[in-house]
Amino acid sequence: MDYRPAQCNIGSRQRRRRAVFSTAGLLVASVVVAAYLVGALPELLLVGVFVPFAVAFEWGIQAYEGFCVRLALLGRYDFAGEDGTGAVTDPSHRRRDRRYALRISVISVALAAVATALVVAAL
Repeated sequence: MDYRPAQCNIGSRQRRRRAVFSTAGLLVASVVVAAYLVGALPELLLVGVFVPFAVAFEWGIQAYEGFCVRLALLGRYDFAGEDGTGAVTDPSHRRRDRRYALRISVISVALAAVATALVVAAL
């Protein structure tokens, strides 16, 4: 793998790491819902499931796409254990990376909002 602007800025190790965090976000969301169902969490706090959903979607999309939002904002890439790490020096590539990072974040927040609304409506 190698760096491709607005397409790929992380390698397989970083993708696996993001997949683990995404799974953890879904597990935390499940715990929040379970806590509500057993009466350990007031209904008002059920909307807090948004945060783990947002983490799960953000990191899941990053893992799937092979693209890290944080690295894009920093103008970097990371293929540690493969082709190495480095800086994105081309200003047009940095711009494209930042736009793509924003797109991933907006989609993640929207998906988390929909998932939260569905959970709250269903319960």
